[in-house]
Amino acid sequence: MRTLHFSAPGRLILGNGALAELPGQVKRLAAGRVLVVTDAGLVRAGIAGRCMDLLAAASIDAVLYDGVTSDPHYGVVSDALSFARRHGIAALVGVGGGSSLDVAKVVSVLVTHEAPIDALVGTDRVAGPGLPKLLAPTTAGTGSEVTPITVLSDHDAHLKKGIVSEYLYADVALIDPELAVGLPPQVTAFTGVDALCHALEAYTNKYAQPFTDALALQAMRLIGASLRRAVACGEDLTARYNMALASLYGGLCLGSVNTTAVHALAYPLGGSYDVPHGVANSLLLPYVMQFNLISNLERFRDVAVALGRPVAGLSLRAAAAQAIEAVQELCADVGIVSRMRDLGIPHEAVQPMAVAAMQVTRLLSNNPRAVRLEDAEAIYEAAW
Repeated sequence: MRTLHFSAPGRLILGNGALAELPGQVKRLAAGRVLVVTDAGLVRAGIAGRCMDLLAAASIDAVLYDGVTSDPHYGVVSDALSFARRHGIAALVGVGGGSSLDVAKVVSVLVTHEAPIDALVGTDRVAGPGLPKLLAPTTAGTGSEVTPITVLSDHDAHLKKGIVSEYLYADVALIDPELAVGLPPQVTAFTGVDALCHALEAYTNKYAQPFTDALALQAMRLIGASLRRAVACGEDLTARYNMALASLYGGLCLGSVNTTAVHALAYPLGGSYDVPHGVANSLLLPYVMQFNLISNLERFRDVAVALGRPVAGLSLRAAAAQAIEAVQELCADVGIVSRMRDLGIPHEAVQPMAVAAMQVTRLLSNNPRAVRLEDAEAIYEAAW
């Protein structure tokens, strides 16, 4: 067990209707022009407009960048950075899913510390603090609003790459579950299972800690009890609140223990085939669980219990296996694709993706069971 290092945003605000606090929090962070980073979908949905109206009503000068794409690549960051520099901004507001939040985070440090994006990839390679930033998620999944991590697609390498730095933490994480009410059921589903991945990977991590264990277990309980309802009845504010809380708990685990082989093997799916981050993680989760099961049967039994499976009277091995069944059942109930072939990924991609995944040592080193190249190939094969 490693020594626990735990960090979090400067300020955390959670509650239905919390978006109303946006102007006051922005004024507290900085004086000057604010850049709102979002995507075109949230402009169409009216959420970006609500943010701009709130800022305007408080006499805050704000400009909008809506060029973020799903699983953003280096070019998106470069474009957003150029936009930020042209407008002479003093602070950033990231509004949206993990993609918008990740772009806002990395732009905040590149504005003040000019460097090639690749020079930041890895851990603790950001030179210093960036501009103040407030992050407001509109999905319950990535937890990016409370993590020190940005994940970007490197199209040249056909791989997603992570930037990890304490300087990526938000100054304010503003979480309003009502912002997710209009989220399509499919997006609610795969972002919700992404949140489950964070909690489950943290709890079964080689470096799991008692502090993050408590967060991870509660996140899994909330997801097991609320994700189906959030998908089926998106206007249910109780389900949306519970999922926002679960995503928050899972995100808070990432700075201390991070994820494992699920995320490592998911990166090539996004980098090579543009599979959305949450979809890739959701698809691979049961297969990686099957591989990892023997590494810590007690922990996987705990996962099964957290997800509501009865284990009384079962052997430890059978109780642990209930965790996989619980995840498979949840994924099926919310419509998660279970095979890579259903996403149009050719069988011949298995071997090169395995080679690419083995480069993600930052995450593979956390996995409770050592992953060799042949293991990665076998997991992809089972998932294909």
